[in-house]
Amino acid sequence: MRSILLLSSLFAITACSPFSPDLGNNPFQCEPDSMKCPSGYVCQDDGTGARMVCVEEGGVIIDAPVSGFQCANDSNIEGPSMNDTIANAYVTGIADSRKMIDFAGLAICPEGDKDVYLVTTNAANQNIEVVISWESGLPLSGAILGGGGAMLANATANGEKSVRAYLATAPVGTYYAQVFGGATTKNNYSMKIIVSP
Repeated sequence: MRSILLLSSLFAITACSPFSPDLGNNPFQCEPDSMKCPSGYVCQDDGTGARMVCVEEGGVIIDAPVSGFQCANDSNIEGPSMNDTIANAYVTGIADSRKMIDFAGLAICPEGDKDVYLVTTNAANQNIEVVISWESGLPLSGAILGGGGAMLANATANGEKSVRAYLATAPVGTYYAQVFGGATTKNNYSMKIIVSP
């Protein structure tokens, strides 16, 4: 009888796998005063000012809280200061080093988010074209802004799931491609910016 119990105990020990504390980088809610995060995770604001989440130390929080819609993780473009304003616009390098650039895996998240991309022209009378596309969900919009942030060209329909903003014969200078949605819109998108003679 003793040998049967010993064998049962050994089987139970070998059948179980050890607990792994690695929960990945997906944020989950926490309350700093009453709930601590697991080892290797910190409790911090998710960027909305309304929700605290546990995040892996050194990890990044995508710029949208979890709400049933899976936002693309565009933190490599957003950066720590986000690219929501012309002051924090993502520098595309277009016109300086190339005439066209494609972006994929971008997101307008959370609702009310705006993404801004810096475009410079280095020759007179160049055309600037911005094409924004999405696969499903609510439509997005876009614009080409001047150096001071004034809208110069608003995006118009370019097929069922795409919009296009076009500015002809732009003087040498600084411009911004801006992507945004309605007040309750979140969506993932791709974008192409072209500077042509």
